[in-house]
Amino acid sequence: MTKNPLLDEQTIAFLKEFAESIRAEIDAIQCTIDIVQKRKQMTVFGESKMTDITKEDAASLTAKWRKGVLVPVEKFDPFGKLDRKVAYALTRLGTGDRDAILNEIHQAQPDRDKYKLENALAVRLNYLLKNGFIDAHKIGRKYQYQLLKTD
Repeated sequence: MTKNPLLDEQTIAFLKEFAESIRAEIDAIQCTIDIVQKRKQMTVFGESKMTDITKEDAASLTAKWRKGVLVPVEKFDPFGKLDRKVAYALTRLGTGDRDAILNEIHQAQPDRDKYKLENALAVRLNYLLKNGFIDAHKIGRKYQYQLLKTD
């Protein structure tokens, strides 16, 4: 039986990405623990309402704890999901509009139909933004997308 080095590389890449996603989930769990501890401290000291800092922590927790949070991806996987390709493009770009992300993905995978990719990317970026997986700032008529900062 011969070994397939390409399969081994894909397996290693998958396991590394899987480990990154588990680390992100562990960070989200730690964030939850921190919020619960802050609330416990607040009730011990007689404070009945949440402070602005705790509200920000809760919003941060919601964004971090969603399944599939986009984490930086250093290596392009042509067989990966579009979300991972978007994460790869945003890791390389830092911030970019839809066209810049499209060009980055298309450079890494030139054999893919650019028109179909453009349509799929438009829908996916909208979904990722509305569900808190990525961040964006509107500049004129375009959005500048970026990965969420995980502290």
